[in-house]
Amino acid sequence: MRIKKLLQFLDITAATPPRRQLRPTYRLTIVSLSSTLNTLRKQLYYELQGLDLRVSQVQVSRTDVEQLACTSVTLICPPHLRATLGAIAQRLGQSADVRRIQWETASGSAIAVLPA
Repeated sequence: MRIKKLLQFLDITAATPPRRQLRPTYRLTIVSLSSTLNTLRKQLYYELQGLDLRVSQVQVSRTDVEQLACTSVTLICPPHLRATLGAIAQRLGQSADVRRIQWETASGSAIAVLPA
């Protein structure tokens, strides 16, 4: 027992820190008319909740220019649901009140920009 305590530095499992699990994070930004932004956000949240995707951050901003508003939703999305997230972005982009949807990785690499 004493020898084991003295030679702990040889124990590889004790010296190796646990691996962090990669968590793909994406940001979905929707620019729409201020009057319909809350409805679009609710629709988005219900769809994300149905897929069991976790939202980690939400930012909402409103501008006076053309009465537009913007919401950015940062979420964690496993790779197998990435195509589904793209389908949700396209479906939201088909609304007449949406002016633009941008989907990007958390690092800022654009995946898709959908002008309405």
